[in-house]
Amino acid sequence: MLCPFTAWRRKTIMSFKWGPDETPAIEPHSKAKLTVLREYLRAYIDRLATGFTQDEFKLDFVDGFAGGGIFQDGEDLVSGTPLIMLEETDAAEKRLNENRKKRLHFNCKYHFVDKEKNHIERLRRVLNERGYVVDNEKIVIHNNVFENVIDTIIADIQARRPRSGRAIFLLDQTGYSQVALSLVARIFRELATAEVILTFASDALTNFLSDTPQMIKAVSPWELTRQQISELIEYQEMDGGRALVQRTLRQHLRATTGAAYDTPFFIRPAKSRRALWFVHLSRHPTARDVMMQHHWKINNTFEHYGPGDFGIFGWDTLIERATLPLFNFTEHESLILHDQLLDSLPRQLYGLISEHPVTVDAMRHQFANETAARFSDMDKVLLKLAQEKEIQIIGPDGKIRTKALTKLKSTDRITLPPTRLFPEFSRFGKNKK
Repeated sequence: MLCPFTAWRRKTIMSFKWGPDETPAIEPHSKAKLTVLREYLRAYIDRLATGFTQDEFKLDFVDGFAGGGIFQDGEDLVSGTPLIMLEETDAAEKRLNENRKKRLHFNCKYHFVDKEKNHIERLRRVLNERGYVVDNEKIVIHNNVFENVIDTIIADIQARRPRSGRAIFLLDQTGYSQVALSLVARIFRELATAEVILTFASDALTNFLSDTPQMIKAVSPWELTRQQISELIEYQEMDGGRALVQRTLRQHLRATTGAAYDTPFFIRPAKSRRALWFVHLSRHPTARDVMMQHHWKINNTFEHYGPGDFGIFGWDTLIERATLPLFNFTEHESLILHDQLLDSLPRQLYGLISEHPVTVDAMRHQFANETAARFSDMDKVLLKLAQEKEIQIIGPDGKIRTKALTKLKSTDRITLPPTRLFPEFSRFGKNKK
């Protein structure tokens, strides 16, 4: 008889299959992932192209688990991840050239990887039916496992963009053991401005945690030692243990991959009720902020529990959900978040600026991974604190900004005023207790 862990792996390791005449039905959680990917690519390309002065726009796309290209959604066909990448760059080229006097040429390249021959054959057919030519110049298809072709893909991106290596990697694995974190670390190490979107079956790992040889082997791609696994098992027994396990795994993910920023979306399929992480990893704040904006744009698609200000992205759990408030990224939540930040940001900020000023940019970077706030949300609270004379904003010229202070620059510095008239009523005074 199979143990629960082995049974789960065999059941989920190949959740979608494509064949010559076989198109899998899309599931709600996959549909949610496709929505986020499409919206993110659209917004990110627009952000990159804003104020673009060159005539050529270069960006590389890598889909490490490409599948067969399409899904069945009732009577309709839905584009899979390879088609979404192609469709969004085509649409962006048309959209961004509408008002340009000199045409912006899109020079994008795509690497689609899948180990299943049937998937690759179906993908080729789908691309051909939609007018895309697989020529190894613009579109390259790899019938292989991702780790076997990563050398070739990185070398190709480096040849096209030696200085920046700008690329987006989608690693939509099944489960949690098909992508070694060392590969993600290598991507960030060798491609300066790369981004990685990684799916991860967080609930499955949490539920099946054990120090058996089988589990240790299964989590080896995550580089978890036996000691770390034992600690995670101990956390499970504590109050709020699931939250603590997932928070620890998230910190481990950042530390092991070298990603400075992570933005996790928690997706809970209706059938299995086991949460997935759809995690955006990057080393640059612009990419993080674009992804965070999509938490707000695509509200109600994902479940998050906890307050919006600090600590929201530490867990998603069934056990604690009865006592944690649901955060839905609605306009109402935005107003609540503003009030929460007015109370909690001074507490977080005090340790940062008590000895010397810090730039707005440094403050954003410091708190980016801990809150549901967009950079614009944090800026609004800083402006409010400045209006209340709780902080001072110093411009690049060294002078205190007071007149018409309605917008912050990333180079502005935040500092405490020399004295406060009524420190006992200060937001900072309250948070020092």
